[in-house]
This record gives sequence, structure tokens and C-alpha cells, in this order.
Amino acid sequence: MMMIAVMAIFAMTASAQNTNREVGAFTLQPKVGLALGSFSGDYIKPVGSDAKPKTRVGFIAGVEGEYYIADWFGAALGLNYAQQGWKFEDTKTKLDYLNVPIVANFYVARGLALKTGAQFGFLLNSKVDGVDRKDDCKKMNFSIPIGISYEISNIVLDIRYNVALTKVNKYDGPNNEKSRSDMVQFTLGYKFEL
Repeated sequence: MMMIAVMAIFAMTASAQNTNREVGAFTLQPKVGLALGSFSGDYIKPVGSDAKPKTRVGFIAGVEGEYYIADWFGAALGLNYAQQGWKFEDTKTKLDYLNVPIVANFYVARGLALKTGAQFGFLLNSKVDGVDRKDDCKKMNFSIPIGISYEISNIVLDIRYNVALTKVNKYDGPNNEKSRSDMVQFTLGYKFEL
């Protein structure tokens, strides 16, 4: 909540026309990039092990539409495919999601936006070391995206950290009671006005 308040204050004090667009404009932005999936929560390690979960490097691609409500504010709705998950010692957890981000963009300078919102992820695939585990996982992943983007000549570089709030697994157990799938995403997109 503090981050949202800070973004709102910055946005309200920013100069006019920071969005690069007129109020009431609508843009569409196809984007592709890198998804860095990570583990958060509790994980019971084998006795004597000091191993930590590592990042899964994956692919992200999708499209995002944005409506410009004010000179400093836009609301965006997106749809993307993301390869998430993590590695732990010799075990690889692959989680593929169809994500629907709903994001508020606060333009603090021309083309520069701070963003936050909500993201609903729908599980497409879940494998642990190649074994299908989809039936053991929750079908939806809710997360809070926090990020920043910069647009120049309709090209947009976007960096977001998606903080997962829901557990991955349906069932509680000694190794997965609080496992969540976070993600850092780096995307490059092209924004055009409709």
C-alpha cells in the first residue's frame, strides 16, 4: 500500500502530458522478453544441505492495451504467456502460466511510468523433473506486479517484479506448505495507437 501511495504522490506532482498520449487515447502493445521465475516461501531442506532455490530462466510474450485517463495516468489490461518456476539442487520445477495483468501506470516524467496492480495467472503446465504435476497445483496464481517502464519512439522497455500471494500447491506437506511462484520480467514492446 505504501508503494501505491508513493506512486500516486509522484504522479500528481508530475508535469502535464507525461503519457506521450492525449487523454482518452487507447494503445495496443505486443511485447516479448525474459521471465525469471523464482521460489518464495518456506522450503524444508534435506538434513545437512545449505542449498537455496535458484531462478528458472524462461520466455514471456503477450499483448497489453492501455487507456489514458489523465495526463499522468493510464490503466492497462494485458494477456501473456510466461514460463515460471525454479530449480532446487537437482530438481527443476516448471510452471507455465497464462497471465492477465491489470495495471495502473503513473507517469512521473514524459514516457516514464511507475506501475502496480493485480495479476491473475492461470496454470497451463506444471512439471517437476519432467513429471506432470498439474493435478497437484492450484489452477490460479494471484500476484501483485510492481514495476517501471520507459517509452521512446513507441518502443517500450518494461521491468516488473510479480510478488505471488497464493501458494502453488493444492495440498499442504512438509516441503511445500508455503511455496509461491514469483517472477521478474523484462519485456520489450512496440506501442501503437488505435
